[in-house]
Amino acid sequence: MGISSAFNIAQTGLNVHQKAIDVTSNNIANASNKSYTRQRAQISALGSVSTTPGDIGLGVKIQSIVRIKDIFLFNRYTDASSNLQNLSTQEQYLQEISTYFPDTTDNGIYKNLKDFFDAWQNLASNPNDSSVKVDLASKTKILVDSIKEVRNSVTDIQKSINDEIKTKADEINNIIKKIADLNKSITAHEANNINHANDLRDERDKLEKRLKELINVKIYKNGLKSFKSGGSSNIDYEKSYSISLGGYSLLDNSNYYPIKLTDNQGNIDINIQKEDHTLVNVTKDIKGGEIGGLLSIRGKEINKNGEPIDGIIGEILNKLDTFASSLIKNVNSLYSQAAQPQVSTDQINVPITISPDLADKPLSMLNNILTHPVRNGNIILNIYDEKGNFVKNITVSVDKNNSINDVIKNINNKIYNNNNNADYGAELVNGQLKFVKGSYDSNGNFTASVSNEESSKILVKDDGATLFSSLNEIEYMPLKKINEKLPLSIENGSFNLVIYNEKGEIIANRKIIVNMNSNDPKFSTIEGIISQINTPNIDDNKDNNQNNDVDDYYNATYLNGKFVLSKKTDENTYVGIDNDSAKFGGTVGFNKFFEGNSAKNIDIKQELYETPSKIQANKTPSSGDNKIANSILQLQFEKINFYENKSTTNETIFEYYRNITGKLANNTQNITSKKEVAETLFTNISNQYYSVSGVNIDEELINLEKFQRGYQANAKVITTINQMLDALFNIT
Repeated sequence: MGISSAFNIAQTGLNVHQKAIDVTSNNIANASNKSYTRQRAQISALGSVSTTPGDIGLGVKIQSIVRIKDIFLFNRYTDASSNLQNLSTQEQYLQEISTYFPDTTDNGIYKNLKDFFDAWQNLASNPNDSSVKVDLASKTKILVDSIKEVRNSVTDIQKSINDEIKTKADEINNIIKKIADLNKSITAHEANNINHANDLRDERDKLEKRLKELINVKIYKNGLKSFKSGGSSNIDYEKSYSISLGGYSLLDNSNYYPIKLTDNQGNIDINIQKEDHTLVNVTKDIKGGEIGGLLSIRGKEINKNGEPIDGIIGEILNKLDTFASSLIKNVNSLYSQAAQPQVSTDQINVPITISPDLADKPLSMLNNILTHPVRNGNIILNIYDEKGNFVKNITVSVDKNNSINDVIKNINNKIYNNNNNADYGAELVNGQLKFVKGSYDSNGNFTASVSNEESSKILVKDDGATLFSSLNEIEYMPLKKINEKLPLSIENGSFNLVIYNEKGEIIANRKIIVNMNSNDPKFSTIEGIISQINTPNIDDNKDNNQNNDVDDYYNATYLNGKFVLSKKTDENTYVGIDNDSAKFGGTVGFNKFFEGNSAKNIDIKQELYETPSKIQANKTPSSGDNKIANSILQLQFEKINFYENKSTTNETIFEYYRNITGKLANNTQNITSKKEVAETLFTNISNQYYSVSGVNIDEELINLEKFQRGYQANAKVITTINQMLDALFNIT
């Protein structure tokens, strides 16, 4: 080796230290860049020449420029950031929702509810004062409007969340596409297994962190390298990269599968499109990130009305509806006790009307107008005697290829064959199948009475052919099955149907039993309740007079979806309800104060709002009676049932509302506390991560000094060699 070799060695040192200064300069320039990972030039010997007495090196080289990175520490950092964003999102919306439930007695629904009962107290003290009734109508309107306004505000938040999910889903797809493109570039850049695409990897890490902040994806990196550089142990530079969500692939190296959004009753569901182009709904699998936080607030399961049945919003909407429903039912049940000349409720359901031209058509051909197809099966009918005692049951077979007239004929044939003297049978009344009073001729042909008065002697025990449900004649169906179809649900219990004369004296009183668990349709169907009201020969008054009982004054019917109590005499009588533990009057709407069945549609009855003088404080026709007003006033202190999903709670109205606001406040406080813990954890992990991968200016200045001195030393070597060469040339 000669002088030229020494020159070359010094030149390699000069070049290496120049590049090391460049790397350090780049680190310093990016000191404020949070997405930048500090880099180090890995310096190694260039090789050596074997000589005697030993090997002499050929200089130095930069083996590679690497990132100071620990992927596992980076994963902890991004996971902590994802959790923090999830909790921050929940906190933001919980605080917004909480503004609609002020936990004070002088604002919001609580105050309006108190004013509502105070207005009833004034009416109880002044039952005939028109101005007091005007005030009650006004206070009621304020209450119902505030309930609806709060519910609408919460559903507006639900809509806002759906819009935000859509926006963030677009961002997710954009990120996944960018990562796929970066993976292509990284693979191409590192194809020689020497180069490191550090800046590209930094850009991907930035996207990766943001992706995890948005949604709880799993990122898998296989074939990682472990090495030591710059005094740090590093794990970086994988060979294989993939992203999945809910067990389904979103990205495989450079192949990506964007998430797809579908509409679920006006709400956004998140899906992944598989390779065969089928969609897999992964909404329930999303728990972390901002979208997980949004779904925790909105809910993940949506009912047929487009409302969530879980999540914070789902819970609040359900509790608001339960609160409003119980208020409506209990106030209406008390208000329905107010005596009135006769009763005709609003339409509860819309039964299917079979027109004469369809009465002879096979039922299987009427599927387009029936609620569902009739099936082959048996109808079991219970027969009762004059006093309403069970006698026997008869079974009628129904073929879906029968017409409705065939079914009626089969029913009447069965009745006639079981009792030639039967005074009841089946008939189409205004296009609806009814069991009415009538008579049979010697050939068994049934003729209904002119009035088409319903018979109390025959009830449907079991509709194995689903005929009545297909006709939507809910009066023949078990109350258990139709409770969800009613404006409000009926409860097991009883009520008294009371008849008053014009002086307010009770002239007849009959107890009606409601038992949805009974196998006897007399107690477990609307038609059975009607039958109890209409059954003759029951001595309600215990005076051995069969002509002054409830059934002698009023006749109950259920036609065209309305419950009707019509007078049977010309006397000035009034009918009301008492001791209504079944909440029957409030459910069917005997004499409603409230309209609606939930927080969505609660309202004061329009007639009462427009003409407050019609509001009744009296239970009997007597002037000055305040029993209705007083009973509704007392309702605020009584524990009532609140039916929430499949659970029942027994609380006062104010207690239940306080529980709504209290639980919301607790949820908000819990999320805030969790967020504060998550912030501390994120700060600690962030500091730990940046202590490894972040730029430390002091450390870089030390390195800069070291590389500068190294550069100067190598320059000095070159200068010295140059002087040696000059001296050599001067010799010649």
